[in-house]
Amino acid sequence: MQLISQGCAVADFTYYCEVTLDRADIKPGTYSFTTGGPRSFLKFNRLTTVSDKVWRQGPRGGVKIVKDRYALFHPAGYVTTDEKLMKKFMWVKLKSQTFKGA
Repeated sequence: MQLISQGCAVADFTYYCEVTLDRADIKPGTYSFTTGGPRSFLKFNRLTTVSDKVWRQGPRGGVKIVKDRYALFHPAGYVTTDEKLMKKFMWVKLKSQTFKGA
């Protein structure tokens, strides 16, 4: 699905967030949400802030790591061709539950 914003198509991105520490408002687990642009992303700011790792999958299937709290370096750009990282991503995707909000 694509949204139209001011005459331009805005692609949907799906984010997968791994939370390991217990927060009062967000319990440990793996969560996912889909956005249609920067404004809709803001309502998930708390989740991405407390997440240890955040993966982003684009509308054509490309995967990026957009946050990794524990790695000194993570690949810039898409990790879709990295077999090891894609195996990790698929497990994250399978375990994720849709985030309903804090």
